[in-house]
Amino acid sequence: MALTSMTGFGRARGQLSERFAVSIVVRSVNHRYLDIQVRTNLREEVPEIEALARSAVGKRFQRGRVTVQLNLERTRVGGVEAVVNVEAVGDVLDQLSRVDLPDGVANQVGLGDVLAVPGLISVASPETILDDDERAALRSVADEAVNAAVEMRRGEGEHLAKQIDTELAEVGAFVDWFEPRMPEFRRLILDRIRERVNAVVDASASIDPERVVQEAAMVADRADVAEEVVRLRAHLVTFAERLAAGGTVGRALDFMCQEIHRELNTLGSKCREIGVADRLVDAKSAAERVREQVQNLE
Repeated sequence: MALTSMTGFGRARGQLSERFAVSIVVRSVNHRYLDIQVRTNLREEVPEIEALARSAVGKRFQRGRVTVQLNLERTRVGGVEAVVNVEAVGDVLDQLSRVDLPDGVANQVGLGDVLAVPGLISVASPETILDDDERAALRSVADEAVNAAVEMRRGEGEHLAKQIDTELAEVGAFVDWFEPRMPEFRRLILDRIRERVNAVVDASASIDPERVVQEAAMVADRADVAEEVVRLRAHLVTFAERLAAGGTVGRALDFMCQEIHRELNTLGSKCREIGVADRLVDAKSAAERVREQVQNLE
């Protein structure tokens, strides 16, 4: 299965019937879960249209914040219902006719004077109710927009996969460099511990030498990084396998990035020998870049 990014964009437009045309834009960005927001250009609530758009997105996306902008256009003007408050119009006309005007000015009341009074006439547009054929056509346009966004997300996923492979190879190169040198680093750590122990023993004759040896052995055991290297290499192998398998692996890979960081940090705290720190910083930087890119995967 192909890897899919959570960043995508799709657009589609179509004619639903003689009455309506529609344009749909789908945008998605990264998010922990699937969050779908549907916006329309209609003043009234249209839950059936919003539900249709949500269904089209939910069938194809697993994660991401997805915004669907749905603009419904009337290509044929429907009947407009005008309601006239006849009683109020009569009252207004009567009051206007009795207004005292200066001599020589005619008291003429026209239609414009009446329309200027708010509340006398209300105009209501017909409800936006789609029939079965219009809903089927709308579903087809929504699927087209979603498919376009999916294709873009897949293209972004392929690009991310190449970047992740490159950064992951840098972390693997550090392990390949470090692992053969582990006996040397272990010897250097033991020498450093031995020097410190000898300094403490020479400074105080009251210290039990046997107890000092036991403590030194415990410190040396805690400084051993063999387990961290084994786990780190295992994480890298598993990460590469899941990345190659594709599909919805973003969360799993994000968790594995945390484990890789943990092993690198532990290894760095235990092994502070000359030459390790610089390479370790580069490996940790590469691992951080991997995590940033993984967080964009579905």
